Amino acid sequence: MTDRTNLALGAAVGSGALVAVQARINAGLAVELDDALLAALVSFLTGLALVLVVVLSRSSARRGWSSVREVPWWTRLGGLGGASLVAVSAFAAPRIGVALLTVGLVAGQTSGGLLVDRAGLGPGGRHALSAPRVAGAVLCLLAVLISALGKGTRDASPLLLALVVVAGFLIAAQQALNGRVRRTTGDAGVATLVNFLVGTAALLAAYLLVGAAVGWHIRQWPDAWHWWLYTGGPLGATFVAVAAVIVRQLGVLRLGLSVIAGQLLGAIVLDVTVPAAAGGVAPATAAGAVLTFIAIAVSGLPARRRAVAR
Repeated sequence: MTDRTNLALGAAVGSGALVAVQARINAGLAVELDDALLAALVSFLTGLALVLVVVLSRSSARRGWSSVREVPWWTRLGGLGGASLVAVSAFAAPRIGVALLTVGLVAGQTSGGLLVDRAGLGPGGRHALSAPRVAGAVLCLLAVLISALGKGTRDASPLLLALVVVAGFLIAAQQALNGRVRRTTGDAGVATLVNFLVGTAALLAAYLLVGAAVGWHIRQWPDAWHWWLYTGGPLGATFVAVAAVIVRQLGVLRLGLSVIAGQLLGAIVLDVTVPAAAGGVAPATAAGAVLTFIAIAVSGLPARRRAVAR
C-alpha cells in the first residue's frame, strides 16, 4: 500500500469522525427547533456560507468555477445525497435510534459503493466486483450490525428504514459525482460549492412545500450559549471537500468503508466524553469499530487472478 493511499485512508477516517460529530450537532439543533427539515436547511446554509467565503477568496477556485459549465449536468447533483443524509438523519435518529440509523445508512452506502464503482460513476473509473471488495463490504455491514446489538430496534418503521437505506445509497453516489466535478474543475472547493448549492436548493424547496402543507413553526432558536449547534454545516463542508479529493485514489467503496470506520470511532469518543450521550461504550460497539478496520484492509487486498491455460 503506497504512502499516498495511506494518507487518503487516514483523511477518510478523520472525515468520518466529523460526520459523527455533525450528526450529533444536527440532531440537537432539530430538537431545539422542533423541526428536522429546518435543522437540515440551517446546516446546509451555514456550510454554504463558509464554502462561498473560501471559494471567493481564492483565485484558483474562481478560475475553477468558470469550468463548471463543462461538467455534465447530472454530475452536479451530488448535493442531493448530502441533503438526504442530513434531513433523514435528523428526522430518523430520535425515532429509530442512532444505532439502527447507522445500520441502514451503511447498508445503502456499501451496496451503493459496490454498484457505483462497478458502473465507473466515480472519477477513478470502473472497479471490478472482486472477492476482497465484496468481502470488505459484507464485513463492514456485519461490524455495524454487531455495534447495534442490544439497542432495542424492534419497533422501527419499515418505511423509515427504507428511506434511511436510500439515503445511504445516495451518499455513495454523492461521493462519486463530487469527485467528477472536482476532477473537471481542478478544485475541491468548487466541487463542495456545487454540492452545497444543489443541496440547499433541494432542502429549501422541501421546507417550503412541507410548510405550505402543514404550516411553519419554530419552537426556539438556539441562543449564543449554544453557538455550536450551528457548526454542523462547516463540518459537513469539510467532509465533502475531503471526499471529493480522495475518492479517485480510494474508489467509492473503500472511501465509504473508511468513513464508516471514522463514524464509529467518532461515536465512541462522543459516548466517552459527552455525559449526555449513550452512557458509555458498549463492548459490541468497540468490536464493531475493530471489525470495520479489518474490512478496510480486506477490501484493499489484490484480487486473485485466474490461471491462464497455456
